[in-house]
Amino acid sequence: MKTLVRMLLLVTAFSLLLAQTVRASDGAEVFDIKKGEIILTIRNSNSLQNQVKELLSSANGAVESFKIEPNDGIAIKISLMPPYKINNGWITGTVTEVVMFISPSKTYFPTLLVFTKENGLVAVHVKTHSLKTFLKKNKLFNSELNLSQPSLY
Repeated sequence: MKTLVRMLLLVTAFSLLLAQTVRASDGAEVFDIKKGEIILTIRNSNSLQNQVKELLSSANGAVESFKIEPNDGIAIKISLMPPYKINNGWITGTVTEVVMFISPSKTYFPTLLVFTKENGLVAVHVKTHSLKTFLKKNKLFNSELNLSQPSLY
């Protein structure tokens, strides 16, 4: 009987720890690509979720490069809760998570990697104004980051 009680306590404690870990990763994680570490966590909020929806709506072209991640800069990983349905010509499906890559390199343009339930993933560029607003609202704006868009054909 003692062993059963101990086992139940361990399972309960483990479940609570696991639930806390999942909640802690909700929101956004800002990753320094060069350092290889998370440098900031942004708490999940309605505002953050709406900002991501605005970024998704501002998609204005598919990424044509096979190199998605830059060598330097930041990556911002954000889960959408609840998942967000979108159909805007560039992205179709139920978005569960996005990762934004931004670099100081003049040859790397900001890239939004979008994960959907239906189609897997798509990489798009977003409008500079939406991206700059997002970075400023989350205290991530740095004038050294290249926020320009690739030139149209």
